[in-house]
Amino acid sequence: MKVVVVGYGSIGKRHVRNLISLGVKDIVLCRSSVNGNELNLKEISELEDIIKISPDFVIVSNPTSLHFQTIAFLIKYHFNILCEKPFLYKPKEWDLLKPLLKNYKGITNIVFNLRYHPCIQKVKELLQNNSLGEIYSGRFFVGQYLPDWRSGINHLESYSAFKEMGGGVVMDLVHEIDLAEYLLGKPQGQIHSIVSKVSNVTIDSPDIAEIMYKSINSEIVNIHLDYLYRGYSRHFSICGNEANLHCDLFKNTIKITGDKNKQIECFEFKDFERNDMYLNLLRDYIKDLSNTSFQSRLPSFHENESVMHTCFQINNY
Repeated sequence: MKVVVVGYGSIGKRHVRNLISLGVKDIVLCRSSVNGNELNLKEISELEDIIKISPDFVIVSNPTSLHFQTIAFLIKYHFNILCEKPFLYKPKEWDLLKPLLKNYKGITNIVFNLRYHPCIQKVKELLQNNSLGEIYSGRFFVGQYLPDWRSGINHLESYSAFKEMGGGVVMDLVHEIDLAEYLLGKPQGQIHSIVSKVSNVTIDSPDIAEIMYKSINSEIVNIHLDYLYRGYSRHFSICGNEANLHCDLFKNTIKITGDKNKQIECFEFKDFERNDMYLNLLRDYIKDLSNTSFQSRLPSFHENESVMHTCFQINNY
C-alpha cells in the first residue's frame, strides 16, 4: 500500500508512525520545504507530484487554511482522502468544493478521532439502547490552556493563534460540535452563540465560545469551548427522563445516576491509550477502501456538512 501524507507537523508525524506500525512502508511526505526527515522517507514539495506516485490514499494534515486547495486538487484526480479536522474553515470553500464532489469516485473521511474513544462508543451504545429514557438535554465542555498544548512550540506562532490560518476554539475544538451531533442529532432552527477573544493566549483568534441550540430530536444542547482552562478538562453530561449520564474523556469514565444521585452504573476504561483512537481509525479507513459494505465511524465530507455550517454560523462567516 502506498500513502502520501500532506503536512508533517505533530499530527502528520503521528499518522506516519501509526501507518508504519500497521505495516505500511511505502509512505511519501508532501511538504512545503523538502529538507529531510528522521525516518528517511521520500519527500515531495508539489501536489502535482502525487499523480506520479498514484497512492492508495492521501492523508491531509497540513494547516486548515491550506485544506481547500489540497482537497480540490486530490478530488480532481479521484484520490481517496483522509482529512484532518476541521475539514474547511470558510463557507465559500464548501460552495466551491461541493460541485467537484458530484463526479468524484474516491472515498473521503474526516479524522474525528474522538468517535473512536471507548467512552464515546459506549455512550453511543447506551443511547441506542434507550438506557437514559427520553433525552432532554446535553452539555459538552472542553477547556485546555493553549500554551500547554504543544511542548517546545511558541503557542503564539502556531496556527491556533491566528484566525486566518483556521485557528480559534470553534475550528480547533470542533470535536465537541461533532460529538454533540453524533450523539444527539443535528441542530434545528437558530443557533445561539457567544464567540470571543478575552485573553492574550492568541493573536487574533477566538479563545472562548458558548453555543446553544435545540437538536432535531428536541434536546437542548450546550457546548463550551476554550483555550483558557488551566490544565485540561473534557467531559459532557446527558439528561434523560430515567437517568443522567456523565462522561469524563480525561479520566475515561462514564457514570449513570438516577434519583437522589444514586449511581446506577459505572464504566471505566483503564487500559485506554490515546493513540489507540488514531490506530483504529486508520485500520477502519484502510478496511473501507477494500470492503464496500464496511461502514467507518468517521464522517464523509458530505456527512460533515452540518458540523461545518454550525462552525461557519457561530464564527459569523
